[in-house]
Amino acid sequence: MNHKHERTVVIMQPCYLPWMGYFEQIARADVFVVLDTVQFEQRSWQCRNRLKGSNSLPFWLTVPIAAHPLETAIRDTLVARDGGRWRMAHLKSITMALSRAPFYEEIIPVFESLLSRDWERLADMNVDGIRRIAHLLGLTPEWKKASELPVGGTKADLVLDICRHFGATCCYVSQGSRYLELQVQEFYEAGVEIVFQTWPHPTYPQRGAGFVSHLSVVDALMNAGPGEVREFIQVRKDSVR
Repeated sequence: MNHKHERTVVIMQPCYLPWMGYFEQIARADVFVVLDTVQFEQRSWQCRNRLKGSNSLPFWLTVPIAAHPLETAIRDTLVARDGGRWRMAHLKSITMALSRAPFYEEIIPVFESLLSRDWERLADMNVDGIRRIAHLLGLTPEWKKASELPVGGTKADLVLDICRHFGATCCYVSQGSRYLELQVQEFYEAGVEIVFQTWPHPTYPQRGAGFVSHLSVVDALMNAGPGEVREFIQVRKDSVR
């Protein structure tokens, strides 16, 4: 592939009902790569996220994970079998926290559909949820999984290999990817600019007292609505480079 045309690649681990900023990154992506080949981390965003409770304090929605070896990749991580109790509990928690939100009735069917399925693999469920939300927001990148690509290496080498595969001119990354700065020269020589996300979290009306930021996007979708969320994450390509 040539590098004559600007091409932004975003590479992210598949998270459970991610925060709004995750979708801001998707909004900027020509190609969105699900990084499902890295090691699963317990107590990470891979298997949990937060909502604001009726007491105005954040609480966790956590997906139970089956026992697995420490080095298990995200793509091979299995959801614990409990007869669907956790899925019903998550739906109940969402309803208790947000049933009075203005867009609850419009949005809840998306998550009822997601959580009605007895998922075996965590990554499959997370990707399905991410794509459902992206569809709500009108986001249409080219979707790929790292596990399906002829790429290799670890950390920065893997990211660079993925960028080369897609002929990327820009790799738009989260603040948690600062380790890439150690090899920025290699990216530059490959014609790839690393751009770190600096997107400021917006505020919007929430139920209860105060405002809690960096919750699952479920909160913003139900309180502000898909249209407003689209405005929050709207793409301004020239501001990324």
